[in-house]
Amino acid sequence: MPDLPWGELLVIVAALAAGGTTKGLTGLGLPMVAVPVLAGFLGVERAVLIMIMPVIVLNFWLMWSLRDCLHEVPETPRLLLPSLPGIALGAGILLFASNRVLSTVLAAWILAYLLLRFLHPTMKLEGDARRRVAPVVGFSAGVMQAATGISAPVLVPYVDALGLSPRAYVFAVSTVFSMLSGTHFLLMLSLHAYSVQQLAESLLAVVPAIAFVPLGAKLRGILDPQLFGRIIRGLMLIMAGRLLYAVWLS
Repeated sequence: MPDLPWGELLVIVAALAAGGTTKGLTGLGLPMVAVPVLAGFLGVERAVLIMIMPVIVLNFWLMWSLRDCLHEVPETPRLLLPSLPGIALGAGILLFASNRVLSTVLAAWILAYLLLRFLHPTMKLEGDARRRVAPVVGFSAGVMQAATGISAPVLVPYVDALGLSPRAYVFAVSTVFSMLSGTHFLLMLSLHAYSVQQLAESLLAVVPAIAFVPLGAKLRGILDPQLFGRIIRGLMLIMAGRLLYAVWLS
């Protein structure tokens, strides 16, 4: 990141490292942790553009390194294929729906799921239910990715309800995020919305983020699955809070 004092650069690198650790641990959290810090120094638009390549690279890396978990998530094609028409619809929605409405709906979705999980802590999607719901979740995640730039609030409650092992959980969310972020990136390139300098900054940001993913993966390997689930739901609550704060209070 050029034209910044060393102190600010260190803060940005630390934010990317923290985001990479969280990503390796849970499959989530890189943009959630890093973007607010980067935005404070670089502006929101530049921060979002810088995060594109770290998000793509880390998701593809986690998907590939955990590919042996594919048999635990046989619904993966049912999630991925419907996401593509969802992205097309979301691009259209982006032109008409307000960000406030979309963000509020996403936050309400997360909070409703967390309340349901609190009331029924052993709830788990199984058998035909998880197969039937998968295409709806994949389509909705594609819509939200194109319309708001985020899809985790749609995807994460579904994957959490599957009751997967921590490794399979990270594989599932990273695989869907890979498809969505990769498609989003190609769309930006086709629209010439990504300059060479922005691409260079984004690639540079990959280094500190990816360097700390193994630390998160190591922590994942020693965590109790119940604690892992609580961490995921804590991150979901933070997601909902950030969405509501951004559109109603900031």
